[in-house]
Amino acid sequence: MRLELFVLLTVLLNILHICSSSLIDNSYHRYCRTNIHGDQNCYFTVAYWFNFLNFRQWLEKLPDPLGDVSLNIYCFDGAHIYLPFPFRARNLKKLHVKNCLIRSFMSEWNSTSQYPDILEEQEIENSEIEVDYQTMQEVIGSTLNKKNDCGQETLIKLTLKNNTYKPVVKDPNVSMKSMADSFEAFQDRMKSADYLCNYKHLKYLERSAETPLSKNYMNTLTDKSHYPRLETIKMRSNKIVNFPEQFKRWWDVFPTLRELDLSNNSLQNFSFDIPRKPTTNLVPLLVNLRQNDIKMVPSDIDKYLSQLPIIIDVGENPIKCDCNAEKLGNYLRSVRRRYPLYKYLTEVVCKSPSQVKDIKLIYINYEKCSHTKEI
Repeated sequence: MRLELFVLLTVLLNILHICSSSLIDNSYHRYCRTNIHGDQNCYFTVAYWFNFLNFRQWLEKLPDPLGDVSLNIYCFDGAHIYLPFPFRARNLKKLHVKNCLIRSFMSEWNSTSQYPDILEEQEIENSEIEVDYQTMQEVIGSTLNKKNDCGQETLIKLTLKNNTYKPVVKDPNVSMKSMADSFEAFQDRMKSADYLCNYKHLKYLERSAETPLSKNYMNTLTDKSHYPRLETIKMRSNKIVNFPEQFKRWWDVFPTLRELDLSNNSLQNFSFDIPRKPTTNLVPLLVNLRQNDIKMVPSDIDKYLSQLPIIIDVGENPIKCDCNAEKLGNYLRSVRRRYPLYKYLTEVVCKSPSQVKDIKLIYINYEKCSHTKEI
C-alpha cells in the first residue's frame, strides 16, 4: 500500500509541476536552480499560459546578490506566453523559448525600463509570434532612434528558427497588402538612419526555416549595422533563390565570418569576389550550400583558395559533371590536400551527364576534354 501511495503522489506532483507554471505564482523558486554564484537557471513547462511580467516581478523581489538569470520555456501544443520584446528583466542573460504562441510581443517596444539591455543569448524556435497591426503602425509612424531600431546590441547568440508571424488585425478594412506596403516603407526609412547599430558581441546569428523572408532582409541586416565579431551565419530552409550580394564580399560586412550556412534553399548559382590585396588569414570560410539547385559553379572557383580561403560544400546538388566541371574537380582535390579536416566535403556525386551519373567528381579524368566537347 505504501508503494502504491508513493507512486500516486509522484504522479500528482509531476502533474502539479506541469500545470502550476500556467498559474500566477509569485514564488518561482521551485522552477529555478541556484548555484554558488547566485545564478538562477529557470525551466518552465507551460500547459496553458505563462506571463513574463509576473516572472519579472518575482526577479525584482529577490535579495542581493543575484547572479545571471536564464529563462527556458517549453510549451505544450496550444499553450501561449506573454513575452514583450526586448525582454528586459533583472539580470536576465539567456532566454530560450520553444513551441509557444507568443502574445504581446510588441507591447513594450517603446517603453522605458529600469533595466538596461543585457541579454546575451536569445533562442526562439518552433513558435508563432503574434504581431498587433495597430502597434506596428505606431512603430512605423514613430521617430526612429537607436534604442527602438537596433534592439539588443548586447547579444552574443541569436537564434530564430522555424517561427511564423501572425498578424493580429482588429480593423476589417485593413488588407494584407497594405500591411506589407507599410512595413516595406518602414524598412526604406531605416536606410536613412543617422546612427550605427553596433553588434560588437554577436558571434552566432541564425534565421532558418522562416519563409517568406522579406525581400529587403539582407539590406535590413547589413545597412547601418556593424558585426566585428560575427563568426557564424545560418539561413537554412528559407527558399532563398538569389545568392545575397552581401556575401560576395563578406570580409567587408562580416570580417570575422567562419561559417555560412545556406543549405536547403533554392539557389541555382553563387559567386564570391576575390580580394585584391593579399591576406595572412589562414582560417577558411566554410560555406554550406547543400540541398540547393546548383548545376554549375563559378568559372573562377579554382581561385577560391588563394587570398581568403573558401571551402564550398555543394553536396546533394544536381551537379553537371561535363567538361566545365573540371575546375570544380581540381578545386575539390586542392581542398583535400590543403585542408584534410574537410575531406568529407569533397566527395561530390555527379547527377549528369548519364556517363558519369552517381560517380564522385574527384575521380573523373578530364584529360580528353576540350572546350567544345563534353565527356
